Parts: sequence; C-alpha cells; structure tokens
Amino acid sequence: MDWVAVAQQLDRDLLAIEMVRCALIQQEESIRSIPLFDSETGTPISKLEFKELGAAGMIINQVGAEAIIALVANAVETFSIRLERHLGVKWEAFSAPSNEIQYAERVRQFRALNNVFKHQEGYVDSECSRSARYLVKNGYFADKTYLKHYDADSIVADFEIAIYEAFSHMYGVCFQLAGLRFEEASMSGKDLVAHLKHRVIYDVIQSSLVR
Repeated sequence: MDWVAVAQQLDRDLLAIEMVRCALIQQEESIRSIPLFDSETGTPISKLEFKELGAAGMIINQVGAEAIIALVANAVETFSIRLERHLGVKWEAFSAPSNEIQYAERVRQFRALNNVFKHQEGYVDSECSRSARYLVKNGYFADKTYLKHYDADSIVADFEIAIYEAFSHMYGVCFQLAGLRFEEASMSGKDLVAHLKHRVIYDVIQSSLVR
C-alpha cells in the first residue's frame, strides 16, 4: 500500500496550493475594493494613494502567480522523489515521463516555468537554459519574454484549470502503478477542478475555499 502514501502527498500538496491560491485572490480583491472616494465627503484619494493601490494589486497578482507555479513545480519534484522512494519507480516529467496519461505536458510546463523564474528571474532567454528553450520551442512564449510583466492567466492560460490538470496527471500515474482506475482521468475543465477539489478539500473548510 505504499502507493497510498504517494497519493496522500498529492492530496496534501493540492490542498495547500488551493488554500494559498484562495488567500491570494481574496487579498487582491480586498485591495481592489478599497474605495477611491471618501464615503462622507466624496473627496477622491490622492494620486499617490491611487498609484499605490494599483501597484499593490499588480504586485500581488504577479508574485502570487510565481508563488503558485513554484508550489506546483515543487509538488511535481516531490512526487518524483516519493515514487522512487516508496515504489522504486523512476518517473520524471522530462527524462522519464508517462506520456500515455493525460496532461503529461502540464507537469513539464510548470517545471520549466519555475526554472525560468528561479534561475533567470522570469526572463525567457532560450540561449541561457533548457527550460527557456523548451518554453519557446513548444510555443508558450516568444524568445526574450519577461514573465514578470504578465498576470497569472497570461503566463498559463486558464491558470486554475492548468493546476488541476497537472495534478490529474500525477494522480493518473500513481493510480496506474497501483493497478487502479483513476475516475477523473477522462475529465477536463471545470468538471475536473470540481472533482479534485471534492477529493482534497476537507468538508469543514469547503465554504471558505471553494470559489
């Protein structure tokens, strides 16, 4: 039953990512809901305060995207380590993939993005790293793109769905090794997100996290 430990780690990682992601969204919404006019006098806030609100909203969106990408990439790496430790199976998104299982490309995308953020400060320069070359070659970005100028959905289209697709692939690998059927294997889009959320989010905190 060592595969259970691997699956439980995926549950833990996905729940943690969902909690962080929702907290970031709520904080961004809170910043953007700050009134631009005094409720009593109708006086607008100062130009400096207006700029600070805009900057704060933009920063939390951009940094939040980078943080979530890092968490997903870390989950991918942890998954690889645990497969080898608990099941004696060598799996790696690039060098030893499971391309027959849906969304194999997603785990590679998140790994490559995280490497570019971590080692190239978010600058996609294909001459500097294999990860950057991968992103350019596979049509994700033009060469010489600076990712820190983009919001989450511009870095990864349908950002939330993409996160769950990456985890769906890892669950699929784990369940296949256990000889079991992964029920969400054929799902996509919002259906996939809803089913995996139901799997990992504790009932007691459902109302505070599900958006």
